[in-house]
Amino acid sequence: MTEKRSHLQTETARQSLKASMDNIHKHKRRKLLKGTVAVPVVMTLYSGAALARTSNITGEADSIENAVFKDTINGPQLLCVFPDPMQTQIPGGPYDLGQFPQATLIQEPKIDLTASAETVLTSKMQQLEECHARGGIMISAVAYTSIMSKTGININPTW
Repeated sequence: MTEKRSHLQTETARQSLKASMDNIHKHKRRKLLKGTVAVPVVMTLYSGAALARTSNITGEADSIENAVFKDTINGPQLLCVFPDPMQTQIPGGPYDLGQFPQATLIQEPKIDLTASAETVLTSKMQQLEECHARGGIMISAVAYTSIMSKTGININPTW
């Protein structure tokens, strides 16, 4: 065997050994990743985020434009939601609405959508003041949709 051929065979052996070592590393990495993905991790945040999934915790809507108004024959009425009286509530929120959230529609003053934008906004703000006077909060459409999909909201028009 010539020296050139011997050198070529040695080089080929080294390359095949390197390729097999690369395969072993890839296989170990793949096995590690598969094992890692298979183990679910459940975390509870200090903020109580785990509690939020099992309870109806929400903050008040950040503006009257984001609040939920129900269309009725008497015009739009603010959905006023009441925090659960059995839970300790933090002033300013977030509020725990309890397992079965309760709400009412604020009917006065009536909102005339044909009036000027300023008049409509004033009427909405007056409905919000009435809601707060009754101990309720306004919630956003996003919070409303989330709560309705889980437990629903009992709307009692006589409160």
